[in-house]
Amino acid sequence: MPILSFTRDEVEAKAGVKPWKDQVTFHDEINPDEMADTAAVYARAAGEASDTGELATEASHIGADAGGINGEEMVDDEGRIDLTSRGLQGNGEDMDTVVEYVVRAMNRALDADEEVHDVIFEPANGLDKKYTDRLQDAIDEWNGWQSALEAKLAPTRDLPLLTAQYPVSVEYGGETRWAIPMVTNGKHVYSLPAGLDTDIRNKHLALAAGDAKTAAGDIDEAIEAYRKKLGEYGQELGTLGYDLSDGPLGLWTTDGMADYAAEQVEYLLAHRPTDPAELDAWIDQLDMWTEGLGSIALGIENPDDPDSPLRDLTAAERAYLEQFLGHFDKDEIVALGELVSGKGLDPGDAGRQFSSLQRIANGFNMLFNPEIGGVDISTQAGRDALPPGLKHFLDGPSEALIEGMAKNMVPNGGGPDDSYWDALKEFNAFGELMGTASIAPGHSFGSELAHEAVTMQHLTQYQYVNGGGGDIPNTGSNALLQNVALNSDLSADLLNDKTFREDALTAHWENSDGLGNLIRSGTTVPEGVGHNDPEAKQYVQAAFNVLHYAAMHPDTIHGTDHWAINEYGDLDHSGLEDSIGDTMLNYMDFIAKGGKESEFSATENGFTDENLQGLDYKYSFDLSDEDRNTLFKMMNTADSQARDEFYDGVNAWYTDTALGAFNRLESGESQSERSTFDHIGRVAGTARWAQDNAPIEDESKRKFTTYGAISTGSAMLNTVLDFGKWNVANQVAAFGITEAMRYGMPDGNEEVTEAQWDTVNWGDSDVRAAVAQVAQRAGYEGADQFDAVPDPAHDSRYTDTDMIDRTRDIEKVYLAEAESLITAYDRAVHDDQVGN
Repeated sequence: MPILSFTRDEVEAKAGVKPWKDQVTFHDEINPDEMADTAAVYARAAGEASDTGELATEASHIGADAGGINGEEMVDDEGRIDLTSRGLQGNGEDMDTVVEYVVRAMNRALDADEEVHDVIFEPANGLDKKYTDRLQDAIDEWNGWQSALEAKLAPTRDLPLLTAQYPVSVEYGGETRWAIPMVTNGKHVYSLPAGLDTDIRNKHLALAAGDAKTAAGDIDEAIEAYRKKLGEYGQELGTLGYDLSDGPLGLWTTDGMADYAAEQVEYLLAHRPTDPAELDAWIDQLDMWTEGLGSIALGIENPDDPDSPLRDLTAAERAYLEQFLGHFDKDEIVALGELVSGKGLDPGDAGRQFSSLQRIANGFNMLFNPEIGGVDISTQAGRDALPPGLKHFLDGPSEALIEGMAKNMVPNGGGPDDSYWDALKEFNAFGELMGTASIAPGHSFGSELAHEAVTMQHLTQYQYVNGGGGDIPNTGSNALLQNVALNSDLSADLLNDKTFREDALTAHWENSDGLGNLIRSGTTVPEGVGHNDPEAKQYVQAAFNVLHYAAMHPDTIHGTDHWAINEYGDLDHSGLEDSIGDTMLNYMDFIAKGGKESEFSATENGFTDENLQGLDYKYSFDLSDEDRNTLFKMMNTADSQARDEFYDGVNAWYTDTALGAFNRLESGESQSERSTFDHIGRVAGTARWAQDNAPIEDESKRKFTTYGAISTGSAMLNTVLDFGKWNVANQVAAFGITEAMRYGMPDGNEEVTEAQWDTVNWGDSDVRAAVAQVAQRAGYEGADQFDAVPDPAHDSRYTDTDMIDRTRDIEKVYLAEAESLITAYDRAVHDDQVGN
């Protein structure tokens, strides 16, 4: 029997396309059978959601609870969702617009599903009809050959066997084949030549494959038109605040949409316009095709706390991220990163594409965060799931970078070659892309980013050692640490890792803002975590580790410990210095205690510090007098802005701490606050000693700080007392000055004349006057009955004598505490100092 048939799978294999499978896949993606009920769900949700951002979530809840919702009333005679249905009218103009776009998307999906279905199953001309026709054509052709052979042999059919027989030619359809005789049952029997059935089958299979290619093209065209329109609807809905990835309508987050959207981004990267007139449309397209990523982030991201996602990824969202992000190779990641700084764009346009790039960076952070249902790259399976382009940057410095640095370390070695600079540019682009993220990375992924950042910073800093020549700074490491800093738990973990901590702090940074943010993130107890909660321990310990290391290596913090790098490199350690200052302010209650040794303490039973500024602590630390002095001295020689902000904060700490003490005394919670005022005096004395002994080129910086306690305290009190005496805004806060205090601080440096400097340049009077202001403005024990403490720095009618006389009068109402302050101040200026 001839084998003439062929299957649909064989047709698809021959054609290299899969139109039948594509139709089934697309039909499953659209799921038209449930569309009417989905419309009914949205009809109810539109009336109940409070705003457009809640529509999808409300629809999910209704869909989950409603059981057998009947959506038939939402469907017109054509089987489409009827937008005029009263049930699809929302509760506001924006809601109606959102519902309108959602309905349009549903109907466009139904139209596309029908178009694709007809390409395959249209009765007269669909691919399936063409397929069965091709099968029949093959059978008909075989039968035609058989008939032609029989006609050719009819005259010789009854000849005896002894008669010689020869091959005969058979013609059919313009072709000629030879039939060879064989003896069967005493007769010559002619058969069609072997392989003719295969030839016929292959011919019609090839024709069917041609039909399949045409159909596949028609399907692709229909689906592409649908996806483009869906992308436009999605962009509009995103603008209106609708979450495309949430709700029962999952049209925007299918695998097919992920592939198509990523392909469009790839096309855009490969076709960046050179004509500025075309740039607006290009950026709009980039925004459109990253909208799916943005919608996923919208459901996950907590704007108030990037470290605390609102929910986990759904299975569909994770699949979308895997499909979309898996498209990008190394060069495409580099191209995306170069857009962060607007490379190749007109200065007026640079930055407009930032949100699209941030969506991609957030996508990587979400996908590789197992804590929210993403991929765990600490496992082999997770590692294998890394897109090759991303894996390239996580596998360590390229050989070009290592070889380039080796050349630069050899005197007269010629320095790094072009391959080094090219590799550095690529790393910078990757880092800058990831630095746009606003959603925290997972622990394993973020840890790899952090270690890669520090490794690269150590490697590239040596491009400066042989007299400079480093035209391209390493910007990627700083940007990666900006990303990592979004995860406070990871940041604390990294800072408590001795190797990482010292590697990060000993690197020389062209921009240390990322490291500074990581330090703030890892040393600040998160909002909602109590200071004695077990979760607080790692942050307090990280703060101690950072501060103790900084006290031991102040030149490293300043970035001045390597002469050649500091001389020739364009270093900026102000971000690092500022973060050290902020950490000191957050833990000034601990620093103020003084002592001989520096150590971290923790206990689960009892407390390591009791009644410290009114609080008991399970986790705390001591810094020795020497460490404290070194830190203050280090901050006095820090970058101008970092220094001024630190000493502003110190002055605010005086006010905050004194206010808490007076509060406790007034309420009867405490009978004595001498230890608190001892701490205030110790900090003020240390600040004064550091200002007098640390070399500062800009003399005005030192002058500002000394008188600043008075003016800062006054400004702080105005802020605090607006809330009412002794209310919650005034309560003592663990780990630093309260939020009300921090945000109420004055803006900083103002001009100080020599006359004003001379007026207030005397001993402990500035801090004593500031504390007296607190007592007076708070009305403690009748202190407000005295005339106000004057500020001779701003009012020339008064002298320093007027200020100190008024201060001494007010101090009589808290005499014991004032004496503690004065004694501690004097001791800090003299006795506590090493070598004094």
